[in-house]
Amino acid sequence: MDTPNSIFNKWVPHNIIISILLIALLPHLMILMMFNMNSTFTASFLDLEVDDIQFLFSLGYGMFVCGLFLHIRFFHYFNIRNYLLLMTMLNIVILFIMTLSINTQLLLVLRIIQGPIAIFEGCILYPILIHSIKGKNSRLITYSFLYGFMLTGDKFTTSIVKFAIENYNQNMILYTIIVLHVVALFIYVFFLNHNRMFPKIPLYQLNLPGVFLMMITLTSGAFMLIYGKKNYWFESPYIVGAFIICIVCAGLFILQQVTSKRPIYHFEVLKSKRVIAGVVMFFMFYLLRSSLSNIYQVMNVVWKWPWEYVLKIQYFNVAGSILGLYSAYQMVKRNVNFLTIFLIGFIILSSSMLYFSYIFLPDTRVEYVTPALFLEGVGQGVLFAPLVLYMLSSAKPEFYASVLQTGTAIRFWTTTISYSLLQNGLLYLTTKHQTYMTTNFEQSNSIFQNQFDTLFSKNNMTHLSDESTSLTVGTLKDKLANQALLISNIEIFRILFAIGFTVVIVLIIYKLYRFFITKKYTT
Repeated sequence: MDTPNSIFNKWVPHNIIISILLIALLPHLMILMMFNMNSTFTASFLDLEVDDIQFLFSLGYGMFVCGLFLHIRFFHYFNIRNYLLLMTMLNIVILFIMTLSINTQLLLVLRIIQGPIAIFEGCILYPILIHSIKGKNSRLITYSFLYGFMLTGDKFTTSIVKFAIENYNQNMILYTIIVLHVVALFIYVFFLNHNRMFPKIPLYQLNLPGVFLMMITLTSGAFMLIYGKKNYWFESPYIVGAFIICIVCAGLFILQQVTSKRPIYHFEVLKSKRVIAGVVMFFMFYLLRSSLSNIYQVMNVVWKWPWEYVLKIQYFNVAGSILGLYSAYQMVKRNVNFLTIFLIGFIILSSSMLYFSYIFLPDTRVEYVTPALFLEGVGQGVLFAPLVLYMLSSAKPEFYASVLQTGTAIRFWTTTISYSLLQNGLLYLTTKHQTYMTTNFEQSNSIFQNQFDTLFSKNNMTHLSDESTSLTVGTLKDKLANQALLISNIEIFRILFAIGFTVVIVLIIYKLYRFFITKKYTT
């Protein structure tokens, strides 16, 4: 079998191989960032429903998960050059069709197709990059690079999309990615040869029924969780149907994989304590991380900050993520215990949740918000790559693919579930607080009377009496709604702090348990 470096033409100097790979990765990373955009933030300036944006992102990432079940077989069938050329050209075609269509149904279908093709195009470049980087930390460096883009990509993509829409049109971002794909095509044509990285295996027994079952499970599950609130959950036949389809197809997938001679997913990885612990910590991690949507919502609805302003503020979070990733890299490189890294990460992340809970005021200053955004970024940067490496370290090499599939699937489910939990929790709490404040804010209340008289006098200067009354009542309702939103977010972020603090306590207890067990056996 050829070594990974032998797929490059002999005249390519080794010291520029990494640069070539990073340039070739750009279009894949751009698509990856589009799967990670913040739905609340994006919907605000695209003037679309948040649920529709979130479902579109979930749909693409769900197909990304399904693509992981097939990509290894394609690596073994095609040589690297032809494989990358084929997948890149398919991506160009799909992106170009997206620029021509405004039909929602067609865009959903294209999103379904784009998910696996994006993973097919990009995944092969990561093992090549790992083997091209000299040293024992090549895997750590590559994963830190990948997960750094996953953590910060939504900020960059949102800025690019907003800039493109304001200065050109909504297709400019797609044209940009197409141009980057064309650059990647030239790299593959001129810098790669026809050698193989893996021994050839015929393209048969792909277990497509299993992939199809997983695709239906993820799509129906995402539909249920995202649109459940809008359709009053199980009062809607659509939600009931989606729930039944999700459960039945998930059960059939498990049964089919357990009984198959050549499963595409090995459930043996779930016997590992590290994998299970990693799954639980990933869920908590994404639950805490999803809270940023609430912050952006308050910036828009209550504080009335322009999105151009918010776009700049969010880069404090990017800076924190980069610092966290670098810190995690240094700790793993120096063989710091994973439990210690997780403890540090969750302490920082839960502290940022507590910090956020104290800044939800009717009018707050940016210097109060940016430290919390930076702190949250540091926490997620410290946790992300070590969590993946922790899960991989317990698996046999032949099960690495299943561990990565587990992590990617958990990311899909936890992101979707976290979105649903936070949105439904926010709806319940804001409704409760707004109802309470409305029923106790009667005309006999002196505070209400003063507010009403002040606003009425102001409106009455430019409007008729009836119009002034209507405008005054509307303004007061908006103030109550904003106040209810602020109080609800205070409660939510303190609950999130309690969750993060619980994880910290459990990690401390487990670390002490390991310490005493080790001391007992050594003495």
